Amino acid sequence: MDKLMNALCLIPNEGVKLQQVRQPESAKPGHLLIKMQACAINPGDKAFINRPLPPGSVLSLYDVYGVSGAGTVIAIGDGIPEPYRGKKVSMYRSLKPSENMIGTWCEYAHMHHLDCIILPDDGRPEEYAGSVVNAITPYAFLQQVSAEGHKGILSTAGTSATGIAMLGICLANNFPLISIVRNEAGQKELAALGATHIAVQDDPAFRQQLQELSKALSATAIFDGVGGEVLNKIIEVIPNNATIYSYGYLGDAIPLTVHTRTLTAKGITIKPFMNFRTETVMNPQRLEKALQDLAAIFHEPHFKTKPGRTFSLAEINDALGFTAAHGEKAILCPSA
Repeated sequence: MDKLMNALCLIPNEGVKLQQVRQPESAKPGHLLIKMQACAINPGDKAFINRPLPPGSVLSLYDVYGVSGAGTVIAIGDGIPEPYRGKKVSMYRSLKPSENMIGTWCEYAHMHHLDCIILPDDGRPEEYAGSVVNAITPYAFLQQVSAEGHKGILSTAGTSATGIAMLGICLANNFPLISIVRNEAGQKELAALGATHIAVQDDPAFRQQLQELSKALSATAIFDGVGGEVLNKIIEVIPNNATIYSYGYLGDAIPLTVHTRTLTAKGITIKPFMNFRTETVMNPQRLEKALQDLAAIFHEPHFKTKPGRTFSLAEINDALGFTAAHGEKAILCPSA
């Protein structure tokens, strides 16, 4: 008789429900079998639960939900580098989709190894339960904009998890970055993490300072996940011939009101940015290098998830409703 495990599965028109599904007992070639210990609920998870994929789309085997998490590798498939065996890993399943994949919101996930980053030996799983998506996005962004000839980045992501990871990536690569934050508290948080170029929206001289910094650092690559709320304030002072890369506007309800004449006169381009459509992620060799590069710096504080409350799988509704003032995440503990 097959062993069963607890899992949160996406049920059409019902959201995620706790069910029992077949427990994987070995790893397929190229894959890892992972005992899950912690899964952060990121903003995107809530959005995608409410906007599921079209009928017929395969999320994972048994429709087990969950994109991010951290756990311990208990089996490796053929072709897997030996260093993965027995290691703690953090994962983001959208990097290398697989027909054999089992999502993270369960007791035992089954992932392609190119979805996973090996964690420091002393790393706590809950501190990396949502880290890979926040790290691979700025990593892939830096690779792309560097190839496109940009010399500096202006980030509207501020003190969000992705914004802090962007700071860590730019520091590791000695690449100029300007971070926009809302207030002095945000400035202090980023300064403590090594940021040297910070523009504070509450400062009366915000636009002037941003204009001077952007020009001095040639910050023509705008990394934006906020939309109209910030872009309306800055678009006239960012450098000419800048490109605004929009990577997601979760929660933004303010439209961009700038006149198209301004965009044309300044030579500003707006285009989407999606990490899984970048050369970094689509090219297996480059993806493997990205994961190795990130593993080498994952001990830095910029890449840690901020744990909030922990919940069992049975408490999923409470977990989805959890909010915190300083970016802490609800953490699902599948073994609880």
